[in-house]
Amino acid sequence: MLKSLRLENFKSFKNAELSLGDLTVLVGTNASGKSNIRDAFRFLHGISRGYSIADIIGGKYEDGVQQWQGIRGGTKEIAYRGANSFAISVSFSVDDGDQKSELEYFIQLGLDTTHNPFPYIKKEHLSCNQKTDPIFEASFNLNHPVYPNSSQIHFLDYLEDYTLDIETDEDIYEHSVYDYLANHIPVLAQVAKGAKPYGELDREQFSHSTAKRVCEIALNAINEMRFLDLSPDVMRLPSFAGQNTLGDRGENLSSVMLDICRDQTRKAILLDWLQALTPMDAKDFDFPEDFTGKVLLRIEEASGQKTTAYSASDGTLRFLGLLAALLGNQRSRFYFFEEPENGIHPNRLSLLLQLMEQEVANGSMQIVITTHSPLLLNFLSPASLEYASLMYRIGDRAESRITKIMDIPNAREIVANDGLSSLLDSGWLEDAMYFLEDEEVQNP
Repeated sequence: MLKSLRLENFKSFKNAELSLGDLTVLVGTNASGKSNIRDAFRFLHGISRGYSIADIIGGKYEDGVQQWQGIRGGTKEIAYRGANSFAISVSFSVDDGDQKSELEYFIQLGLDTTHNPFPYIKKEHLSCNQKTDPIFEASFNLNHPVYPNSSQIHFLDYLEDYTLDIETDEDIYEHSVYDYLANHIPVLAQVAKGAKPYGELDREQFSHSTAKRVCEIALNAINEMRFLDLSPDVMRLPSFAGQNTLGDRGENLSSVMLDICRDQTRKAILLDWLQALTPMDAKDFDFPEDFTGKVLLRIEEASGQKTTAYSASDGTLRFLGLLAALLGNQRSRFYFFEEPENGIHPNRLSLLLQLMEQEVANGSMQIVITTHSPLLLNFLSPASLEYASLMYRIGDRAESRITKIMDIPNAREIVANDGLSSLLDSGWLEDAMYFLEDEEVQNP
């Protein structure tokens, strides 16, 4: 489970930390930094997929087909106000057998394009609270006095007697963990996927080392991330049976729903939620095929009325997309939803939130949502309220900041009496942070 995300000079954040719970809610005005949080998670997800830094930021293509969309703004806008480096770190708890551990992964990128045409990995490390020393530490120095482009990598198993400086010569580190020097592939991904240091280390011993095992655990923690931005027009399209992964835009909705409905128990759960979330008296789903063999979702009501995905309302399709994501057979461990209330009637928001909190309750899934809906905030459970955070900027400053809403002075008492929606609707949250900062300036 992810516990926190820390950003240094990343996009609009100079120095900020986000605490994460089972359900984390982000609020704030437009341009306050909520989408930049999404970009930070996407950056980490790109690392988990084994992509190079160039691919993560600029986009990944294979055989002319885009596999990954790059980070918004590219290299020119990824660092805070033109800074020459930025860093992202994430901490998470893991169950490793009978033992629970806390891990922290840190990566810093340099942006000195005078010496290097693209961002490069400057520092990287993985640490564990069960170990005194880091699992690994890596650094890349463009200005090393002996080797102009050199690396130092320390691994836990060999910290006392093994440190390596190497020149960036492909003959030296070919097929090794040091590929990241040429391709800018993070050490975390290289080691987790079996790369071994070139040189004196025993390869068989290293393949079973603590470093590889813990790197695998860390990589898995950031691997199963989904960033849904559902499009009703995309969800209306038929798909082939067997395409059982819902795309980020809602691709394959029909075949994902067909896969869920093969299990009568899960089908009944879907129908119950659809009846609760919409005025449709849905009693069944069926999936007629077109002349190409693609299936199309169709909803049958108790009256006999049948409605296909082609004519279903946008709100109904967004409901179905969320249901398919959260209840489907190919669920992820981490979802990021931007403004899930869009297209959904206000009196159904409590049910939508109930579904999310129900699915994260067993600890197998985390959800982060951004919202502009004051009403939705009133339905948050006490546990979720503790992880509701405000993204804000003070005046015309470029820096985005983060604070837990319940940590704002007097917020807890006001929420208990009037609900959180009143604070968001009135602008009280931003005003409170403005006055608090003003007090800090006057009374340093």
